Amino acid sequence: MQTNNVFSIYRLMLLGKQSWITNKKQIGYTLAGFVGILVLVLLFFQSVNNFRNWENKSGEVMFIFLFFAWGIIYSGFSFPGFRSKEKTIAYLILPASASEKFVFELVTRIFIYILIMPLLFWCVANLEGVVVHYFVPDLTNYRFSFSGFGISNTSPVKTEGWITYMIVQGVMFAFITAFTGASHFSKSPLFKTIFTLTIIGFGYALYSYLLFKGFNLKDFHPANDRVLFMRDKDDALVVFGIAMTLINLCLLAISWFGLKEKEV
Repeated sequence: MQTNNVFSIYRLMLLGKQSWITNKKQIGYTLAGFVGILVLVLLFFQSVNNFRNWENKSGEVMFIFLFFAWGIIYSGFSFPGFRSKEKTIAYLILPASASEKFVFELVTRIFIYILIMPLLFWCVANLEGVVVHYFVPDLTNYRFSFSGFGISNTSPVKTEGWITYMIVQGVMFAFITAFTGASHFSKSPLFKTIFTLTIIGFGYALYSYLLFKGFNLKDFHPANDRVLFMRDKDDALVVFGIAMTLINLCLLAISWFGLKEKEV
């Protein structure tokens, strides 16, 4: 029975243990850097407001920005063994199947980040607020909370559910795109991924513009105000939600075959 063709939970755990032993110092430095940068950013923006008028909404905006920025950077450096020829060879001969390596990178670079980052942000933001409030009593609204964070409850249940689903898929798209680029590019994967997306986006925008102008779609009014088979906003949300899911699955497939190609 060949190792490279079989998925084993035991070998996956061994791969995680080996990665922890090898990278525990780097993980510690990364967490310390995250905490330090977050504290400095919080202090900067609070001081800009003279440590007043700092509301929970301000913390939410900061969290969203940092969540995406750090998440894209972190997932954009997945498969660190692919950054050089020597590391690639050493990574590929590890006693683990391709599926185990793929699942390990996917879980540690995306899913664990999504679970841990909000908790870490909440702890650091509240601890920083307590310390600053002790020295600067003017900072009163220093407690950060995720309560009320999300979509307004005024939307219908079906609409709210699909909007939430699209937001989740959008977050996954950002991280999975960076993850896929890291599996495909060896040198400067994040930069090349962003550059490739920019070219693709510009190409689609130009194509859409030429199509719009060529067919004079400005004066086009579909019967019953339907676009294809979409009758209203709810149908559009369903279609776009399913489309985002398919795109994410395709990106994961590309990253999987990129790993398999390097094995060959």
